[in-house]
Amino acid sequence: MNKRVLYTMLIGVGLLLLYTQFKQKPALATEAPPAVKITPAVAPTDGKPADAKPTDAKATDAKADPKAPVVAPKPPNPEEPKPAEIVDPIAQPQLYDAKLTTYGGVLTAWTLLDPQFQEPTPDDKRKSQPINLVRRPLPADVMFPACATCTPMFEAPAGAAWSRTQVGDELVYTWENDRARVEKRYQAVPGTYQLRLRYTLENKTDEPANYWQKAVVRGYHDPHIGAPGMFSPPVMMTSGVCDVNGKLKNGDFASLLKATDEKAKGIAGVEERGGVRWVGIDEKYFVIAVALGVAPEGEERVCNLSATADGIITVGALGTARVVPPHAKGEGEVAIYLGPKQLHQLDRVEVAGKGAKLASAIDFGFTEIIARPMLAVLKAIHYVVPNWGVAIIILTILIKLVTFYPSQKSMKSMREMAKLKPELDKLKAKHGDDRNGFAQAQMKLFKERNVSPFGGCLPMALQFPIYIALYSMLRNSVELYRSPFIPGWIGDLTASDPYFITPLVTGAFMFLQQRLTPTPPDPQQKMLMYLMPVMFTAFTVFLPSGLTIYILTNTLLTMAQQYLVNRGDTNSKTLAKA
Repeated sequence: MNKRVLYTMLIGVGLLLLYTQFKQKPALATEAPPAVKITPAVAPTDGKPADAKPTDAKATDAKADPKAPVVAPKPPNPEEPKPAEIVDPIAQPQLYDAKLTTYGGVLTAWTLLDPQFQEPTPDDKRKSQPINLVRRPLPADVMFPACATCTPMFEAPAGAAWSRTQVGDELVYTWENDRARVEKRYQAVPGTYQLRLRYTLENKTDEPANYWQKAVVRGYHDPHIGAPGMFSPPVMMTSGVCDVNGKLKNGDFASLLKATDEKAKGIAGVEERGGVRWVGIDEKYFVIAVALGVAPEGEERVCNLSATADGIITVGALGTARVVPPHAKGEGEVAIYLGPKQLHQLDRVEVAGKGAKLASAIDFGFTEIIARPMLAVLKAIHYVVPNWGVAIIILTILIKLVTFYPSQKSMKSMREMAKLKPELDKLKAKHGDDRNGFAQAQMKLFKERNVSPFGGCLPMALQFPIYIALYSMLRNSVELYRSPFIPGWIGDLTASDPYFITPLVTGAFMFLQQRLTPTPPDPQQKMLMYLMPVMFTAFTVFLPSGLTIYILTNTLLTMAQQYLVNRGDTNSKTLAKA
């Protein structure tokens, strides 16, 4: 094998595995957060809603500099007494069972009903329970802070109980006083994990009232869980995320906590400005998000991500200043999504009739244009063969058939290059230190034998994006979450092989594959070739078993193809002698 080709393969494999270990977000936290009382959706520390205190107002002054830092919301106080509340159920059969409360007009529970979406119980990891995505009070809300020079008008006190009515298929929560009236209207979108939230702000006074629309999402991460390692099991993490002009800005708990500590007390740790489309809490295969919709051209929104030492991650998006004229109403709409990161579900989320672009929550990287069709093919295969592990094997075979011709050319080219090694050594000895003379003689030899030095690299380069896309697609597919391959052995394709069978078998077959590949006489290259299976085995020990099945299948198919190339070469030699 050409030395440059070998080094390219090793570097490519290393970069790919480093990318998936550190760029991709870790798996869903299975540790349930400590039990807390249901608290209002707004911070009860000072009698005003979270993120809407007078001390916050400097960041939201309609007349102030819009680039001023935005004050981060404080987490709810679980010890604050609350008024009597009424809990309203809202559900979609087969999808979720949710509850909203008159105490703030916010969600208090969102339980996924699909039997696939289970997590270990806190007391016994061998048992499972449905996933409730509301891991902390105020998972998602929209609030209306006032500007610094304005008297707060649309800020409901933390202790206020909202009235509620049922209007058709909408749950309407209302808070009002003698100066203002605020309505939140929740509507479930059939067949989706989406809630449509429309709000109305009524100004009862003779003066205009300023406000800012602010979407806030909160999640929980166990502060005792550290960052992931390359040679260790996947770390259960939760991160904050915001979509700015289609690009994801992520922050895990550790990085956000560090950034928050480095800022002045109360200021958000990470700030992004631009066309913020949605904000959320990411849990690898699930997401809680508030979608604001695509920002109008020229409008700048602010996204803040922060964390506190007790494990609370807060992500907020602040829109532009708005004014409600005297005795008039202001209206707006957002979409709230709590559910699995399924493309067909995310693509259906809309704000005011327009796509919310929430599919960016699945980070396929630069290979998305290839990964999406692959996922569609994988789903189609699973429709016929209802086992995701078998579907992965079939998809890998199909991909191998598509890349068979360039792979064949690459293998043949590398084999021809290996045959020329003795003659190249002679040329090198003949020309000594004359590099130009050696290069000219080398190119002449390649031309005479009709061998291209790039014949092995170019086909591999063409295939590499396809395999990265397949790798990325499998790593991010919630369809594989807790899906079994062989009961009693691999019960969850998103978890590592509990007995390390597939990584070890993969390493063994990769070693055999190297034996089939023409062995270079250079001792360093030879050592690297045999070191590669060991490296791969170490890298794949804690990879999701679905990915390891793909790597193992691809290794077996590559071995078979290499055998055919070697056999064809042997047959050619036999015919030539005859």
